Amino acid sequence: MQVQMHTLFRPKQASGRVATNRYMEISPSLLLAPYVSCYWLSEPLRQDQDCYHPFKLQHEEAIDRVLPDGCNDIIFEHDLKRNQFRTRYSGFFEGSFTITYDEQHPVRKFGVRFFPGGAHALLGVPLHEFANSLVDIDLVWPGMHNEIGYRVFEEPSSYKSVQIMEQYLLSCMRTHNSMNDSLIYNLLHHIFVTEGKTSVQELANREVISTRQMNRIFYQWIGTSPKRFCEVVRFQAVIDALQSPRMIDGASLALNHGYFDQAHMIRDFKRFYGESPLVAAREFGSMSDFYNP
Repeated sequence: MQVQMHTLFRPKQASGRVATNRYMEISPSLLLAPYVSCYWLSEPLRQDQDCYHPFKLQHEEAIDRVLPDGCNDIIFEHDLKRNQFRTRYSGFFEGSFTITYDEQHPVRKFGVRFFPGGAHALLGVPLHEFANSLVDIDLVWPGMHNEIGYRVFEEPSSYKSVQIMEQYLLSCMRTHNSMNDSLIYNLLHHIFVTEGKTSVQELANREVISTRQMNRIFYQWIGTSPKRFCEVVRFQAVIDALQSPRMIDGASLALNHGYFDQAHMIRDFKRFYGESPLVAAREFGSMSDFYNP
Protein backbone atom coordinates (compact mmCIF):
# COMPACT_ATOMS: atom_id res chain seq x y z
CA MET A 1 0.00 0.00 0.00
CA GLN A 2 1.23 3.52 -0.75
CA VAL A 3 0.54 6.96 0.67
CA GLN A 4 -0.80 8.40 -2.61
CA MET A 5 -3.80 6.04 -2.48
CA HIS A 6 -5.12 8.01 0.47
CA THR A 7 -5.67 11.06 -1.73
CA LEU A 8 -7.73 9.12 -4.31
CA PHE A 9 -10.45 7.81 -2.01
CA ARG A 10 -11.82 9.54 1.06
CA PRO A 11 -14.59 7.44 2.63
CA LYS A 12 -17.59 9.47 3.79
CA GLN A 13 -19.85 8.79 6.74
CA ALA A 14 -23.15 10.37 7.77
CA SER A 15 -22.38 11.07 11.43
CA GLY A 16 -22.40 14.28 13.44
CA ARG A 17 -25.97 15.42 12.81
CA VAL A 18 -27.57 14.64 16.17
CA ALA A 19 -27.21 17.62 18.49
CA THR A 20 -26.75 15.53 21.64
CA ASN A 21 -23.58 13.85 20.36
CA ARG A 22 -20.23 15.06 19.07
CA TYR A 23 -18.50 13.33 16.16
CA MET A 24 -15.04 14.15 14.84
CA GLU A 25 -12.39 12.58 12.62
CA ILE A 26 -8.61 12.88 12.99
CA SER A 27 -6.20 12.16 10.15
CA PRO A 28 -3.43 9.57 10.65
CA SER A 29 0.27 10.28 10.45
CA LEU A 30 1.96 10.11 7.06
CA LEU A 31 3.51 6.73 7.88
CA LEU A 32 0.12 5.18 8.64
CA ALA A 33 -1.88 6.93 5.91
CA PRO A 34 -1.64 3.90 3.58
CA TYR A 35 -3.31 1.78 6.28
CA VAL A 36 -5.60 4.10 8.27
CA SER A 37 -8.28 6.30 6.73
CA CYS A 38 -8.90 8.18 9.97
CA TYR A 39 -9.41 7.95 13.72
CA TRP A 40 -12.85 8.97 14.90
CA LEU A 41 -14.60 9.92 18.11
CA SER A 42 -18.28 9.82 19.03
CA GLU A 43 -19.34 10.97 22.48
CA PRO A 44 -22.36 12.50 24.24
CA LEU A 45 -22.23 16.23 24.85
CA ARG A 46 -22.74 17.67 28.30
CA GLN A 47 -25.50 20.22 28.66
CA ASP A 48 -22.95 23.02 28.92
CA GLN A 49 -21.19 21.95 25.71
CA ASP A 50 -21.87 22.86 22.12
CA CYS A 51 -20.25 21.61 19.00
CA TYR A 52 -20.21 22.47 15.32
CA HIS A 53 -21.90 19.75 13.26
CA PRO A 54 -21.15 20.23 9.53
CA PHE A 55 -24.18 18.12 8.51
CA LYS A 56 -26.50 18.75 11.48
CA LEU A 57 -30.13 19.22 10.54
CA GLN A 58 -32.04 22.09 12.05
CA HIS A 59 -34.89 20.00 13.45
CA GLU A 60 -35.43 17.15 15.88
CA GLU A 61 -35.50 14.40 13.24
CA ALA A 62 -31.74 14.49 12.59
CA ILE A 63 -30.40 11.03 11.83
CA ASP A 64 -26.88 9.61 12.04
CA ARG A 65 -26.09 6.73 9.71
CA VAL A 66 -23.26 4.26 9.22
CA LEU A 67 -22.66 3.97 5.47
CA PRO A 68 -20.83 1.29 3.46
CA ASP A 69 -17.36 2.70 2.80
CA GLY A 70 -15.15 -0.30 2.01
CA CYS A 71 -13.36 0.04 5.35
CA ASN A 72 -12.91 -2.07 8.48
CA ASP A 73 -12.93 -0.51 11.97
CA ILE A 74 -11.69 -1.17 15.48
CA ILE A 75 -14.17 0.35 17.94
CA PHE A 76 -13.34 1.09 21.58
CA GLU A 77 -16.56 1.56 23.59
CA HIS A 78 -16.88 3.00 27.10
CA ASP A 79 -20.29 2.71 28.77
CA LEU A 80 -20.09 5.86 30.92
CA LYS A 81 -22.94 4.95 33.25
CA ARG A 82 -21.81 1.40 34.06
CA ASN A 83 -18.12 2.25 33.57
CA GLN A 84 -17.74 -0.85 31.38
CA PHE A 85 -15.35 -1.25 28.46
CA ARG A 86 -15.25 -3.37 25.34
CA THR A 87 -13.35 -3.41 22.07
CA ARG A 88 -14.85 -4.77 18.86
CA TYR A 89 -13.89 -5.25 15.24
CA SER A 90 -16.25 -4.16 12.48
CA GLY A 91 -15.76 -5.87 9.12
CA PHE A 92 -16.81 -4.75 5.65
CA PHE A 93 -20.54 -3.91 5.72
CA GLU A 94 -22.65 -4.04 2.56
CA GLY A 95 -25.57 -2.03 3.92
CA SER A 96 -26.23 1.03 6.05
CA PHE A 97 -27.89 1.33 9.43
CA THR A 98 -29.00 4.22 11.63
CA ILE A 99 -27.35 5.04 14.94
CA THR A 100 -29.44 5.45 18.07
CA TYR A 101 -28.24 7.24 21.19
CA ASP A 102 -29.61 6.36 24.62
CA GLU A 103 -29.32 9.38 26.88
CA GLN A 104 -29.90 7.13 29.90
CA HIS A 105 -26.87 4.99 28.94
CA PRO A 106 -24.32 7.33 27.32
CA VAL A 107 -21.46 5.64 25.48
CA ARG A 108 -18.15 7.15 24.37
CA LYS A 109 -16.61 5.56 21.28
CA PHE A 110 -13.15 5.88 19.78
CA GLY A 111 -12.46 4.17 16.46
CA VAL A 112 -9.75 3.31 13.97
CA ARG A 113 -11.10 3.28 10.41
CA PHE A 114 -8.74 1.27 8.24
CA PHE A 115 -8.23 2.28 4.63
CA PRO A 116 -9.37 -0.50 2.25
CA GLY A 117 -6.71 -3.20 2.41
CA GLY A 118 -4.97 -1.61 5.40
CA ALA A 119 -6.29 -4.00 8.06
CA HIS A 120 -5.11 -7.06 6.15
CA ALA A 121 -1.70 -5.49 5.53
CA LEU A 122 -1.23 -5.00 9.28
CA LEU A 123 -2.94 -8.17 10.52
CA GLY A 124 -2.44 -10.69 7.75
CA VAL A 125 -5.83 -12.33 8.40
CA PRO A 126 -8.45 -12.95 5.65
CA LEU A 127 -11.03 -10.21 6.06
CA HIS A 128 -13.99 -12.02 4.47
CA GLU A 129 -14.34 -13.99 7.72
CA PHE A 130 -15.55 -10.81 9.44
CA ALA A 131 -17.69 -9.29 6.66
CA ASN A 132 -21.04 -7.87 7.82
CA SER A 133 -20.04 -8.66 11.41
CA LEU A 134 -19.22 -6.84 14.62
CA VAL A 135 -17.09 -9.20 16.73
CA ASP A 136 -14.98 -9.15 19.86
CA ILE A 137 -11.50 -7.87 19.05
CA ASP A 138 -9.83 -10.98 20.49
CA LEU A 139 -11.29 -13.04 17.63
CA VAL A 140 -9.35 -10.87 15.19
CA TRP A 141 -6.48 -9.39 17.16
CA PRO A 142 -5.80 -11.62 20.20
CA GLY A 143 -4.60 -9.74 23.28
CA MET A 144 -5.09 -6.27 21.83
CA HIS A 145 -7.82 -5.26 24.31
CA ASN A 146 -5.67 -6.14 27.31
CA GLU A 147 -2.53 -4.67 25.79
CA ILE A 148 -3.85 -1.29 24.68
CA GLY A 149 -7.62 -1.08 25.21
CA TYR A 150 -7.63 0.30 28.72
CA ARG A 151 -4.91 2.84 27.89
CA VAL A 152 -7.16 4.22 25.15
CA PHE A 153 -10.24 4.21 27.40
CA GLU A 154 -8.52 5.93 30.30
CA GLU A 155 -7.12 8.76 28.15
CA PRO A 156 -9.58 11.71 28.23
CA SER A 157 -7.91 13.43 25.28
CA SER A 158 -8.85 12.04 21.86
CA TYR A 159 -5.54 13.26 20.44
CA LYS A 160 -3.62 11.37 23.14
CA SER A 161 -5.69 8.29 22.28
CA VAL A 162 -4.60 8.70 18.68
CA GLN A 163 -0.95 8.87 19.76
CA ILE A 164 -1.31 5.66 21.76
CA MET A 165 -2.99 3.94 18.81
CA GLU A 166 -0.42 5.23 16.33
CA GLN A 167 2.47 3.82 18.35
CA TYR A 168 0.75 0.45 18.55
CA LEU A 169 -0.07 0.33 14.84
CA LEU A 170 3.45 1.40 13.88
CA SER A 171 4.81 -1.55 15.83
CA CYS A 172 2.37 -3.80 13.92
CA MET A 173 3.48 -2.26 10.64
CA ARG A 174 7.11 -3.14 11.39
CA THR A 175 6.07 -6.71 12.22
CA HIS A 176 4.12 -7.13 8.95
CA ASN A 177 6.27 -4.99 6.66
CA SER A 178 6.35 -7.79 4.08
CA MET A 179 2.59 -7.54 3.47
CA ASN A 180 2.94 -4.91 0.73
CA ASP A 181 1.38 -6.21 -2.49
CA SER A 182 1.62 -4.35 -5.79
CA LEU A 183 -1.22 -6.36 -7.35
CA ILE A 184 -3.90 -5.24 -4.88
CA TYR A 185 -2.42 -1.72 -5.05
CA ASN A 186 -2.85 -1.63 -8.84
CA LEU A 187 -6.40 -2.97 -8.64
CA LEU A 188 -7.47 -0.47 -5.96
CA HIS A 189 -5.75 2.38 -7.77
CA HIS A 190 -7.80 1.78 -10.94
CA ILE A 191 -11.05 1.45 -8.98
CA PHE A 192 -10.44 4.72 -7.13
CA VAL A 193 -9.38 6.62 -10.27
CA THR A 194 -12.55 5.50 -12.10
CA GLU A 195 -14.70 6.06 -8.97
CA GLY A 196 -15.88 2.46 -9.21
CA LYS A 197 -16.99 2.77 -12.85
CA THR A 198 -15.12 -0.32 -14.03
CA SER A 199 -15.98 -3.97 -14.59
CA VAL A 200 -14.52 -7.07 -12.98
CA GLN A 201 -13.39 -8.33 -16.37
CA GLU A 202 -11.66 -5.04 -17.16
CA LEU A 203 -9.79 -5.19 -13.85
CA ALA A 204 -8.71 -8.78 -14.50
CA ASN A 205 -7.57 -7.97 -18.03
CA ARG A 206 -5.50 -5.00 -16.87
CA GLU A 207 -3.53 -7.17 -14.43
CA VAL A 208 -3.58 -10.30 -16.61
CA ILE A 209 -5.19 -12.48 -13.95
CA SER A 210 -8.32 -14.59 -13.86
CA THR A 211 -11.51 -13.26 -12.30
CA ARG A 212 -11.40 -16.20 -9.86
CA GLN A 213 -7.92 -15.20 -8.69
CA MET A 214 -9.01 -11.58 -8.35
CA ASN A 215 -12.02 -12.60 -6.27
CA ARG A 216 -9.74 -14.49 -3.87
CA ILE A 217 -7.51 -11.44 -3.53
CA PHE A 218 -10.41 -9.12 -2.75
CA TYR A 219 -12.02 -11.45 -0.22
CA GLN A 220 -8.65 -11.70 1.52
CA TRP A 221 -7.64 -8.03 1.45
CA ILE A 222 -10.98 -6.18 1.42
CA GLY A 223 -13.55 -8.64 2.74
CA THR A 224 -15.87 -8.71 -0.26
CA SER A 225 -15.89 -9.30 -4.02
CA PRO A 226 -14.36 -6.78 -6.46
CA LYS A 227 -17.83 -6.20 -7.97
CA ARG A 228 -19.38 -5.25 -4.65
CA PHE A 229 -16.37 -3.12 -3.70
CA CYS A 230 -16.66 -1.18 -6.98
CA GLU A 231 -20.34 -0.61 -6.25
CA VAL A 232 -19.51 0.80 -2.81
CA VAL A 233 -16.81 3.09 -4.23
CA ARG A 234 -19.30 4.40 -6.82
CA PHE A 235 -21.90 4.91 -4.07
CA GLN A 236 -19.33 6.90 -2.09
CA ALA A 237 -18.68 9.05 -5.18
CA VAL A 238 -22.41 9.84 -5.37
CA ILE A 239 -22.39 10.78 -1.66
CA ASP A 240 -19.48 13.10 -2.36
CA ALA A 241 -21.42 14.73 -5.21
CA LEU A 242 -24.49 15.21 -2.99
CA GLN A 243 -22.31 17.13 -0.52
CA SER A 244 -21.13 19.47 -3.26
CA PRO A 245 -22.46 23.07 -3.06
CA ARG A 246 -23.13 23.18 -6.81
CA MET A 247 -26.51 22.51 -8.43
CA ILE A 248 -27.22 18.80 -9.02
CA ASP A 249 -29.95 17.14 -11.03
CA GLY A 250 -30.74 13.45 -10.76
CA ALA A 251 -30.29 12.60 -14.45
CA SER A 252 -26.82 14.17 -14.60
CA LEU A 253 -25.85 12.54 -11.32
CA ALA A 254 -26.75 9.12 -12.74
CA LEU A 255 -24.96 9.75 -16.05
CA ASN A 256 -21.80 11.08 -14.43
CA HIS A 257 -21.49 7.99 -12.25
CA GLY A 258 -22.04 5.38 -14.90
CA TYR A 259 -25.63 4.29 -14.20
CA PHE A 260 -27.96 3.22 -17.00
CA ASP A 261 -30.50 5.82 -15.95
CA GLN A 262 -31.78 7.69 -12.90
CA ALA A 263 -34.01 4.80 -11.80
CA HIS A 264 -30.98 2.49 -11.79
CA MET A 265 -29.03 4.95 -9.64
CA ILE A 266 -31.90 5.35 -7.16
CA ARG A 267 -32.30 1.57 -6.74
CA ASP A 268 -28.58 1.13 -6.20
CA PHE A 269 -28.38 4.10 -3.84
CA LYS A 270 -31.27 2.89 -1.67
CA ARG A 271 -29.53 -0.47 -1.30
CA PHE A 272 -26.53 1.20 0.31
CA TYR A 273 -28.02 4.27 2.00
CA GLY A 274 -31.41 2.95 3.01
CA GLU A 275 -33.16 5.98 1.50
CA SER A 276 -33.27 7.80 -1.86
CA PRO A 277 -30.68 10.36 -3.05
CA LEU A 278 -33.29 13.06 -2.41
CA VAL A 279 -33.49 12.08 1.26
CA ALA A 280 -29.70 11.93 1.45
CA ALA A 281 -29.40 15.39 -0.10
CA ARG A 282 -31.76 16.72 2.57
CA GLU A 283 -29.88 14.95 5.36
CA PHE A 284 -26.57 16.34 4.12
CA GLY A 285 -28.08 19.80 4.12
CA SER A 286 -28.13 20.36 0.34
CA MET A 287 -31.74 19.63 -0.51
CA SER A 288 -32.22 23.00 -2.21
CA ASP A 289 -29.42 22.14 -4.65
CA PHE A 290 -30.83 18.74 -5.67
CA TYR A 291 -33.73 18.48 -8.06
CA ASN A 292 -35.30 16.21 -10.62
CA PRO A 293 -35.66 17.80 -14.09
